[in-house]
Amino acid sequence: MGKTLIVAEKPSQAREYAAALGVRGKGDGYLENEQYVITWCYGHLLELERPEAYMDLERVGKRWGLHRLPVLPSLNTFRRVVKSGAVKQYQVIQKWLKSSDIQEVICGTDADREGQLLFQEVWDASLCSKPVSRLWISSLTTTAILEGLKQLRSAESVSGLASAGNGRAFADWDFGMNLTEGFTALFGSFDEVRKKPNVISIGRVQTPTLALIVEREWEIERFIAQPFYEVRAEFSAIKGEYPGKWFDQREESKRITNPQDAEKIVAKTQGKPAKVTKMEQKDVQEPAPLLFDLTSLTIAASKKYGFGAEKVLQLAQSLYEKKAITYPRTDCAYLSEDLVPKLPDHLQAVRQEPYTNLVDEAGSLGVPKGKRVINTITAHHAIIPTTEKVVIERLNSEEQKLYDLIVRRFLAVWFPPARYHQTDVITEVQGESFRTKGKVLLSLGWKKIYGPDELEDGVVRKTKKKDDHPQADDENAVLPPLSKGEDVRTKRVFSEEKTTKPPKRYTQGDLLKAMEGAGKQIDDEVLRQQLKGKGLGTVATRPAIMENLIDRGYILQEQKVLKPTEKGSELIRLIKERLPQAQLLISAEMTGQMEFNLSKVEKGELTIELYMADVEGAIGRIIEELRSFEHKHGKTPLALAPRAQAPGAGKGDGAKTARKKSSKSQATLKVVGESAVKQKETSKETSKEKVGDKTVLGTCPKCGGDVIEGQKGFGCASWREGCRFVIWKDSICGKILTSNQIKSLLKKGKTPLIKGFKSKSDKSFAAYLIWEDPKEAKLKFEFEQ
Repeated sequence: MGKTLIVAEKPSQAREYAAALGVRGKGDGYLENEQYVITWCYGHLLELERPEAYMDLERVGKRWGLHRLPVLPSLNTFRRVVKSGAVKQYQVIQKWLKSSDIQEVICGTDADREGQLLFQEVWDASLCSKPVSRLWISSLTTTAILEGLKQLRSAESVSGLASAGNGRAFADWDFGMNLTEGFTALFGSFDEVRKKPNVISIGRVQTPTLALIVEREWEIERFIAQPFYEVRAEFSAIKGEYPGKWFDQREESKRITNPQDAEKIVAKTQGKPAKVTKMEQKDVQEPAPLLFDLTSLTIAASKKYGFGAEKVLQLAQSLYEKKAITYPRTDCAYLSEDLVPKLPDHLQAVRQEPYTNLVDEAGSLGVPKGKRVINTITAHHAIIPTTEKVVIERLNSEEQKLYDLIVRRFLAVWFPPARYHQTDVITEVQGESFRTKGKVLLSLGWKKIYGPDELEDGVVRKTKKKDDHPQADDENAVLPPLSKGEDVRTKRVFSEEKTTKPPKRYTQGDLLKAMEGAGKQIDDEVLRQQLKGKGLGTVATRPAIMENLIDRGYILQEQKVLKPTEKGSELIRLIKERLPQAQLLISAEMTGQMEFNLSKVEKGELTIELYMADVEGAIGRIIEELRSFEHKHGKTPLALAPRAQAPGAGKGDGAKTARKKSSKSQATLKVVGESAVKQKETSKETSKEKVGDKTVLGTCPKCGGDVIEGQKGFGCASWREGCRFVIWKDSICGKILTSNQIKSLLKKGKTPLIKGFKSKSDKSFAAYLIWEDPKEAKLKFEFEQ
């Protein structure tokens, strides 16, 4: 009987499968026993070929220009090549797919669109015809893995997912490759400071996201503060005092804009007798917040701990791989009906300090079954703790913080709503009305999970200063006993001048909400769940989009807010004012519709051919518009990216950034050919020249940051953000690696041939060093053929 081949997304995932199935035999790039072979990818092992592969370079040349565009391969002619450094693992997978020892294949990559695509790429390349099925699980616990293997999905049931993955990849390639070259040829320049081209990167999701930030900045610049006036009063009743705020009963939202009008009301009511004309009291309930999806988790972690979106995703992925939480890249805040019987096991798994008493109380209240918890789910349910007990001390401090947010949100849904006694009072003085609202907490309910000083999202509540006016909080005033028709005394009336405030700049959390709502910030959490599917990007790609905008010099992060650079603002102004066909690139609604159409491809409601036809038509029209612009106006360089930033500035977690405007480049457009970087929508720039005074050697395989040389090793510059990638300067068989050898390793996946290694028997030998596990910085020898 043949073996079953399981293809995982990464080595750590493969190890969990092996542990669950008792697979202990180790091979080169795989694990096996008498029943299973488990191998793995390192994310995407293949990538789409560059545009030059589809061009007649002798005819069009290597110089970037509109004369080479558009390049729009048909669905059947898109070609993928194996990534540098991935050849060996790719060959391992292909060997097993084609092996006569393998009877059936299981796709065990992450259960999402991108996970399906990276398996589909190696599967299609193999031309394998063996039976294939899909493992679909939401956590890496042994129980979840074994249950998933008993309920494998058919290949046909996920074919739409693979089509949508290809549609996303092909559309991003078409937009990014064609329009980045077109815009750079027309609006790019040569950066004399950095000694490299000023690439004008365009992306299907990246560019409309930039437009959100730029247009918000324009709103702030155009804003003119307007004064308005509030009239407030202090009333004295038999059993105490209370505040009130003037309002117009005919138009409650009306503001007083004339100071004389405010003073007239003060003069009219000062010291005059007053009467309580309305007294409404009712008990209200506030239910626990919905469970976390990735967006709401990011917003909560950003508010409480200042974590950036990329940081939250990195921490959540680490917790998932440590079997602490369920699958994090979810856009759903609900649990499915079939999970209800298992919820007590999830609850008991977190029964340790500081949660023990809360878990015991939650268990006595019964399993939550309301629609705010149990509802229709998308591909994955909400993020909750798994059924495995976690040794919290083994998590790093940042992981502990994120885990605590997830545990407390999970515990909250077991508890009843918080209950308040709410009072609405209207007091009339000489025909003028003053409103007072009171709110008294009757029962904490779920809020006991967070304690008295915290809100439901984990943000510390601001306490009042001792000298604050009591009138400043008329929405939650502490009221004495009152009754309708009661006469009260007007103790004091006064007016306060205030001014309207400009819109706030986006934080990363705010921008995530705006991207999810295709430009509209939707604060109601239930409505957010109902409107999913038409946003910019996906929950998994949005953090990377923000990082790309920072890396490419389009935006800066100052404290926690995002601001456009001159380069970013000029690009959006150019498109908005001078390129009508290209305006779909900055339309959040249009891009959101494209994302929605991808979900229709996934469900089989739209063919990938029709989806791509729309993409190709749009790109063709934009390229023609760029040609027309060039004919009328010639080349028009945009501003360069900012030239002065603090080391590591502009990247996540509230880093301070020095924003310096750059003058428009007057340099003529130099050759921007194969050496220029064509950036993909969801990838980092391939290199940067300096981090502080350190030379960048390449890109970190673990997090995508910069690798620099330190005193004791070659490590990731993002170590403060939690990346632990490092190649130590330890002797390897008598040799210590040089910076040039590390450069080659990071770029090509292998060092040059190194001579002079010493074996245990003191014999000299030559070999290459290649990756065994790049994310863990593990190396191995490769000998000359």
